[in-house]
Amino acid sequence: MSIAKGNPCINSKDTDENNNPLLEYENGHLIGKHPKNTEIFSLKQSGHSNLPLAQIIRKKCLDCCAFQAREVRKCVCTSCPLWPYRMGKNPFQAAKHKGKPSNLNKTGG
Repeated sequence: MSIAKGNPCINSKDTDENNNPLLEYENGHLIGKHPKNTEIFSLKQSGHSNLPLAQIIRKKCLDCCAFQAREVRKCVCTSCPLWPYRMGKNPFQAAKHKGKPSNLNKTGG
């Protein structure tokens, strides 16, 4: 099952290609439309929502780990490009803020 609410993955045999506004044919092959060329209404109707990327990655990691949050936390697949974001936070963003001096430490006039 896909992380989109109730919609199977595009590779699933259950995908209804005739009524899916997110799919199109190119050179006789069924492909997913480019998101830039897809109406927001169609995305929302298909169960997608506007979330921060770290949360989207978290949902994919849950999908990968059979929706077991403990397994996402314990994931040892450190070569996966999603691994640092698996907890739904961007560790690089947090690290950037840790190194900044706070406004309370500033002096001068």
